[in-house]
Amino acid sequence: MILDTLKLKTKLEHAGMDDQVAIVIADALGNADVDQLATKADLRTEIDTVKAEIATVKADLYSALWIQWGATVAAVTAIVTISKLF
Repeated sequence: MILDTLKLKTKLEHAGMDDQVAIVIADALGNADVDQLATKADLRTEIDTVKAEIATVKADLYSALWIQWGATVAAVTAIVTISKLF
């Protein structure tokens, strides 16, 4: 992607920015490696990946919760059964 630094400088000046500051900002952005910037598509892909990971963790947590619930019921049942023996 090519950045029109003169156009950017002009816009910054029209927005009230000092001429020298506008030049420095436009120059810095003009020299930036914009090919390394994330695109909207990159962000969407990352968001979809994170959502999928969250769904997996949520499912794992529900499974663990059910296992823990089952173990608790089994322990209570065992305690009640043993207490009836005495």
